[in-house]
Order: sequence, then structure tokens, then C-alpha cells
Amino acid sequence: MLLDWAAILMFTLGALYGFWHRENSILVVLGVMFVLLTMVALDKALHTIYVLTDDGKLTIRRGRFKKSKTILLADIKEVKTLPLAFRLGSYVLIELKDGKVESIQPETSEAFIAAIRKRL
Repeated sequence: MLLDWAAILMFTLGALYGFWHRENSILVVLGVMFVLLTMVALDKALHTIYVLTDDGKLTIRRGRFKKSKTILLADIKEVKTLPLAFRLGSYVLIELKDGKVESIQPETSEAFIAAIRKRL
């Protein structure tokens, strides 16, 4: 979650820089591109939800612009918390039995992991 907000701040500063120098058309185009990136990052940060269903599935919805992903709880091999770069926060790594991994950032990692382990 922290990285999402850092990206939003950087994209916003890039957009402001591009629009500040209006006489250079390349920077204006760059500013428009940063506005679009800011919108996508805001959507992801504000509308990401994780749903544990009663039929043994974890549904991950990462905003309105991306497709939702469904993981069967029976396919989960391991769930653990790992630190972000420079120990700025943490994320939850879900390792599946087929070798694939999924990283998510719930607000309360411990409660999320406890809820998954309870249903396994």
C-alpha cells in the first residue's frame, strides 16, 4: 500500500512538472501520460479488495481497470509475510502448489493470514 501511494506522489509530481513547462510540447504529452498513470494508480490503491468466499476461494480485485483473479484455497501451498524494500512495509506472498506466486498487500497482514489459515 505504501508503494502505491509513493507511485501516486511521483506520478503527480511528473504531471505537474510536465504542465509547468507548457512551452515544450513533449513535456505536456509527458504530463498527460503521468495524469493517466496517476488515475490508474489511484484506482488500484482505492479499489483493491480481497474476498474470501464460503466456497473456498480467494478473489482478488485490483481496481476497476484490471480483471479479478480467483485462487482456490485448496491450491495454496504457503502464505507468509515478507518485508518490502528498505523495510518500508510488508506484503503477503501466497505460494501455490503449481509453483506460481501471488503478492498482495492487505491492510492487516496478520488478520488476513489468520483468516486464510483458518479456512485451509
